[in-house]
Amino acid sequence: MQTFIYILIGVVVGSFGFNIFKNTKTEGCDDNHESLELNEKDQKILSLIEEKERVANNDIQVLLGVADSTATKYLQRLEDKGQIKQNGDAGRFVYYEKV
Repeated sequence: MQTFIYILIGVVVGSFGFNIFKNTKTEGCDDNHESLELNEKDQKILSLIEEKERVANNDIQVLLGVADSTATKYLQRLEDKGQIKQNGDAGRFVYYEKV
């Protein structure tokens, strides 16, 4: 009987832990490239581009307080949506303008 209780507790705790892991992987995920909706971060980026006419990755890092790779991902998403275009190939010579 005691073994059955331990197994039951293990199943309950295990399923609870799995649900927490599953929810943290999808909760707040706005990386869907298929969505044409502009989220709050997209709007902030586009507003900055309108204000400055062109921005670099560093500008987005400062604006949103994110890492280089995250800023690159946000800019790529807007480029995929046709909202902005990249000028330059690599490094500090890359900047983005509104289409």
